[in-house]
Amino acid sequence: MVRISVKELLLSGVALAAAGVAPNLFWIAQAGVAKLSTLAVWVLIPSAVVLLGVLGLAAVLRERRLVNRMLAGGLAGGLATIGLEIVRITGFHLGQMPGSMPQLAGVLLTDRFMLGPSLWSNIAGWSYHYWNGISFGLIFAVVFGRKPLWVALGFGVFMAVGFLVSPPVTALGVGFLGANPPRMPGTRVLAPLAFAAPLGLLTP
Repeated sequence: MVRISVKELLLSGVALAAAGVAPNLFWIAQAGVAKLSTLAVWVLIPSAVVLLGVLGLAAVLRERRLVNRMLAGGLAGGLATIGLEIVRITGFHLGQMPGSMPQLAGVLLTDRFMLGPSLWSNIAGWSYHYWNGISFGLIFAVVFGRKPLWVALGFGVFMAVGFLVSPPVTALGVGFLGANPPRMPGTRVLAPLAFAAPLGLLTP
């Protein structure tokens, strides 16, 4: 059994809390709690600073396992997001998705919902989207470490179901579990599975 030091345990807890912020902000904004642009300034950016601070402190304290997992998980999450986007963009162009989530996030981040996307809003939206992917990868790596591929795929299914029951899907007006258009649930399940597979292969 692998022993975990108190320092590693505490740092891991802070890292997980900070990494879990970004993926939940879009849900919170869509639920009407606060604007995404406001949450980005007061919650998203500070959480990213905390996460980077934990990584730096872990390196100083020579918590190498945690450092390796955070770096590898973040990298794996960023690369895995590419796999997710291949499925999502394909589904979007085939009419299986009602819109581009990164573009929607971008106009909400820049308060351009009534004006439509711009270059800056698209940059903001895609940056936020990839930061979410990095965050999910880091969470998986810190919690699970190296596990069989089926564990990563289970994580992907959990992500998919979590998204389908979330306020953003309700706000898009696509029905329960995104059943309208009828092929959307399939795309939304395949996309996180495409995301999860690299996590299982790349996590140390």
